[in-house]
Amino acid sequence: MASATVARTDTRSFGAWFVDFLRSELAPYPGRGLLVARMVISATITMILIMTFRIPGGAVGPLYAFIISRENLVSSAKSALNVSIAFGACALFVPIGGRMFGSIPLTHFCWEAVSIFLIFFLIRTLDNYTIASGIGLIGTTALAIWYLPGPAERNVELTLWGVLAPTIGAAVTIAVEAVFHAFQKQDELTLGIHHRLKTIEDLLRCLADCEVIPADLDRRITQEAMVGVGGLRRFVTRSNYTRIYRAQMNAVVSLTGRSVDFAAAIAHTTPELGPADQQVARELAQQLASIQQCMKDGCSPPVLEWVATPSTLPLLRELEEMFSLIPKVLEGSASLEEFEAFTERVQPQSRIFVRDAFQNPEHLRYALSGCLAGMLCYVTYMVLGWPGLATSVTTCALTALSNIGSSRQRQLLRIAGAVIGGFVFGMGAQIIVLPWLNGITGFTLLFAAVTAFAAWIATSSTRLSYGGLQIALAFYLINVNEFHIQLSLTIARDRALGVLLGIFMMWLVFDRLHPKTAVKQMVETFTDNLNLLAKLSAFALPSHDAGAIARVRRLRARINGNFAAVNAQADAVPFEIGPLRNQHMAARDRIRRWQAALRTFFLLELALLQYTAFAMAATVSEKTLRDIEEFDGICVEKLEAMATYLKAQQEAEPEIPQEKRQSGPAWPAWMEVGSEEEKQRGILSLARELARILDRLWDEMAAAPLYAVE
Repeated sequence: MASATVARTDTRSFGAWFVDFLRSELAPYPGRGLLVARMVISATITMILIMTFRIPGGAVGPLYAFIISRENLVSSAKSALNVSIAFGACALFVPIGGRMFGSIPLTHFCWEAVSIFLIFFLIRTLDNYTIASGIGLIGTTALAIWYLPGPAERNVELTLWGVLAPTIGAAVTIAVEAVFHAFQKQDELTLGIHHRLKTIEDLLRCLADCEVIPADLDRRITQEAMVGVGGLRRFVTRSNYTRIYRAQMNAVVSLTGRSVDFAAAIAHTTPELGPADQQVARELAQQLASIQQCMKDGCSPPVLEWVATPSTLPLLRELEEMFSLIPKVLEGSASLEEFEAFTERVQPQSRIFVRDAFQNPEHLRYALSGCLAGMLCYVTYMVLGWPGLATSVTTCALTALSNIGSSRQRQLLRIAGAVIGGFVFGMGAQIIVLPWLNGITGFTLLFAAVTAFAAWIATSSTRLSYGGLQIALAFYLINVNEFHIQLSLTIARDRALGVLLGIFMMWLVFDRLHPKTAVKQMVETFTDNLNLLAKLSAFALPSHDAGAIARVRRLRARINGNFAAVNAQADAVPFEIGPLRNQHMAARDRIRRWQAALRTFFLLELALLQYTAFAMAATVSEKTLRDIEEFDGICVEKLEAMATYLKAQQEAEPEIPQEKRQSGPAWPAWMEVGSEEEKQRGILSLARELARILDRLWDEMAAAPLYAVE
């Protein structure tokens, strides 16, 4: 094929890219300071309690307070309860196993191996991240205790102390969250609805008065459409609202979700409105502001009539319909039965394991690899007679909790976190700061400062957040494992080297024995999303069919998850330095550009589904539905063809036949007519934009191989 290429968009060196990367990741955002404050307060109070009551091996206490879930008070409380049960299981399993198998070297070795295997298997398959992290911390810490010679009674005592420390951390975190929740008088449901409606209002005002939609507003409306309202539905279902109020809120949430989809479609297809539509947008924005104010004040908004000036844009007319229904739902004059299909179904019992925990062989391979890494650490410090390196096994478990990004990215974050937390802050404080301190007050200030630094990094995106956990881990293991200020550099050296040993073994087993580059994962996930979008395009959504809506939700969630995974892998590609870096960066540039177009296609396809399922019956005729079915069939063909082409390039660089290098199958003739009748049917603008996106993607993919460089 022709050797034409698409110019790279990012030609920066690794150093220049990394500086910009840190600048963007460490920039403040709304709510970040408050979240960091809660993390620092919880970890610091836990540390003070552990030091005051002289709890041995207390480093896992503040560390657990550092990583526990803080989504909301209810989820944090449930996590603490589940973790308490997990801690109790660990407190029983380890002493009993150690007492039964710990006296004979061979059985002790086998028991250690089986225990580490179970820890990694649970980390991989448990549905609750907080429980998985707790088991990893407690299990590996207790195994290190049972390495020590001495009476079993002493080991049991140390194990129980080791369980108490993170339990204190969990309890303190819940107390801190409860205090913050008491002062933050906000209803999460109302706040979530208000935030989405406010975004739509801002967009409508911009369409009425602005020439160009600002980038920030475009990002907000796109993000709201991508996230959806599934979280709000779950909140309603799990709440203690009355049955009537729950039904009303379900209806409002559903209408809000549809409105967001339509608004996002307008932003991407019609960024400029005519004078008549601008007036409609202005009136709709005023009506939406009135609805928000009444919901905030707890009163029923007035039932709104349709705006005086009729809109020529079908999606604006759909928004008019949504905004006229919300007040009727809240005052009780609209039937709520049609919204029952949108109610989130919650299983009566919480799932403990992921769905494929005992079917997917990848989980078994992961557990075996983790067991090998942990046992290599164990054998190393046993052969060397160096018990100070026992922190390596705990490091392996904590390292296993993060699998986001590429091997090179994770390795860089692990090493950087260990060096900063262990050698710079840990040993640096022992040399420069701790000799001048003579009480808990000074150490508390030092601890809070380091924790704040680590927490700020931990609240970054997934590209950097794991580095914050590594900093906290290394610092706590050096300075919080005894109930006095630790000045011995030997102990600090051993623990820091133990962290590095664990990192090295995890790299050796996971990244050298099972290498998989970030660029390969990125392309595979993007290809999978093309196939999923083909399934979405082929989906027929009957009006108010609960089963069909549930299937669309699941498909939508998978597509959103893949979008996030592609972004994570794309962010990791620059970390991989090697002879193929230029080719990988070129592929990264193309995938990121194509992903932006694919996101737009996704949003518009959702709007098309919403329109055909929920538009007024008089608007959608049988002929219109047949036309949409024909159009969707062509979309499916194009998406599947692009997926096949990218998949083939993972093995080789195939040639595209000349007859297929154009735009693929021809679009329906009715799309080119553009008569007023087609415009009134409400699909012409959406279909044209969807076709334009797919044609552009097809042409760019056909222009050059994925890995071609200038």
